[in-house]
Amino acid sequence: MTHKQAFVPLESLVDAEHLKKADAFKLDDYKYSTSVRGKKLDWLCLSRRLLWMAAGHEHIEPEFLDWIDKIPQGEVLYDIGASNGIFSMYAASCGVRVISVEPDPLNYFLLAYNNYLNSKSSGVALEGCYNFAISNVMDVGTIHIKHMELGGHEKILDKSRDVFGNEFQPDYSHSVLKCALDDLIGVMGLPQPSYLKIDVDGSEAEVLEGAITCLRSVVSVFIELTEEFMHLFAVSFFENHGFTLQEKHQVQNYKGLFNCIFSRKVAC
Repeated sequence: MTHKQAFVPLESLVDAEHLKKADAFKLDDYKYSTSVRGKKLDWLCLSRRLLWMAAGHEHIEPEFLDWIDKIPQGEVLYDIGASNGIFSMYAASCGVRVISVEPDPLNYFLLAYNNYLNSKSSGVALEGCYNFAISNVMDVGTIHIKHMELGGHEKILDKSRDVFGNEFQPDYSHSVLKCALDDLIGVMGLPQPSYLKIDVDGSEAEVLEGAITCLRSVVSVFIELTEEFMHLFAVSFFENHGFTLQEKHQVQNYKGLFNCIFSRKVAC
């Protein structure tokens, strides 16, 4: 014999104070608008960190904005380690076709919402944004998050060591799907990029090893590297695949960490 359960109005289970807070909370109240090199962009800013990232957009990594400005309209850029989309959205506003990949769940939420805000307000939208990690295999891995915060960095794949090799105790670790760039394009059918941006806090070797076919059609790569990794692996890897180191910029507040631009050699 089955018993019919009485209808329970769910809102009656919550006290008036919490209902009032919930009714008052609207994500659009936390929208912050900026102008970046003449491009109007909107951001979801739920914390002080996100506010200063939005307000200081032009000053965080100006060499990255300079690099984006040189990409011809209609070309495909992959932003690997896109965070909240602060640079992806700027590139999209410049007419670049942007594929953004972010494995951290909090930052991916911001990336997706910022894409929503800008597509709604000005028609600026990413070609695609995906919540998984780029590596050298199609597998399941683990993201170790040093600080669980919106817009934070140091989200390390498969090891709890920072970009300089220092061990840390993560605030949180969670499973994540991994995919090689070559599989993303060859198996899943995403467009071939001409430009790559890679900011993966220590997983650079795996990303590059999984992009051998992809790199054949890439014109330029913007990648964050330690001085040590640059000399031990990156420079020789890129040279072996037809690239030369064109520029090297110190990352603000991080001694020994550099934004590097590798461009394909031009035949004489």
